[in-house]
Amino acid sequence: MSFKDIVGNEQVKKILKLSLSKGRLPNSLLFVGPPGVGKLKTALTLAKALNCVELTDDSCDHCDSCLRIDRGQHPNVRIVLREKNREQIVKEQIDEINYLSKMRPWNQGKLVFIIDEADRMNETVANSFLKTLEEPRPFVYFILVTEDLPVILPTIRSRCQVLKFKPVSQEDIEKALVQRGLSEDRASLVATTTDGNLELALNLNWEEFRAGRDRAWLLFKKLIESAEAEEFLSLTAGRTKKDFLEEFKETLSFFSVFFRDLVAILQGEAGHILNSDLRPELEKLAPRIPGEKAVSGVRLIEDFLHSLKKNPNLSIMSNELAIFLREINHD
Repeated sequence: MSFKDIVGNEQVKKILKLSLSKGRLPNSLLFVGPPGVGKLKTALTLAKALNCVELTDDSCDHCDSCLRIDRGQHPNVRIVLREKNREQIVKEQIDEINYLSKMRPWNQGKLVFIIDEADRMNETVANSFLKTLEEPRPFVYFILVTEDLPVILPTIRSRCQVLKFKPVSQEDIEKALVQRGLSEDRASLVATTTDGNLELALNLNWEEFRAGRDRAWLLFKKLIESAEAEEFLSLTAGRTKKDFLEEFKETLSFFSVFFRDLVAILQGEAGHILNSDLRPELEKLAPRIPGEKAVSGVRLIEDFLHSLKKNPNLSIMSNELAIFLREINHD
């Protein structure tokens, strides 16, 4: 994979290619951004470019060095991953980096150490890595990858150039899905509900996705038609926040799309709805909802989805949404 094969985040790729071409790439980089936007793929492509024997600002994807990195067999490139049975990156893993970074690179290349989930280093582990990070040898590069910048120790952050990755645009996700063989209608629906997470979108099973959408539709329809919120509120009952968060986020994402489709129908633009297979049911439900309420529903749920990236009170949020839906029924 070369930089052109990575979807989205054109500005980050442009910065990296320019730095490579001028020989000014910082030895310590910190890639920050939401999940599924290509941070780790970009780090690996950068490692390939640093060791490529054909190109200086990208990976050629066919030289021996590039192919070795693709196979995970290049002696100059090491990826540090949190072990599955551990909550943190352990000191032994960082000790190994500290040791290997003192070696000479193979075949006059560059040593590249990629630390995924760098926020999973506790203070002791991070401090054991700090001296190595402070004094890198000219041929040694460190790429730290994280979704949670504030958790990274300030002493680590200050020694890295931070590059911020953005969610992949809906348009780019749609294109990638269509290239994978998904129809344009399905690609649009998936792209709208995956919050810029390309990896999630590409790995979705359509039948499972549709089953989740259908469950959300039945719940949404019931809430609108009967104003009975008990089933919706029961989603939070007796469950830990961690267990509930992803399901709640998925449900809200579908609710947002349903409201968008209802707005399109109420504005006479039914040809633009995303859930085309639900059009008869949406058209039947639309007269029950004032146009301004449908628009408010989109805004409210988008606000909730944004709040989920912080530390929301899910019970309060559920109750607020239930009240809003009940008010629709009584208007």
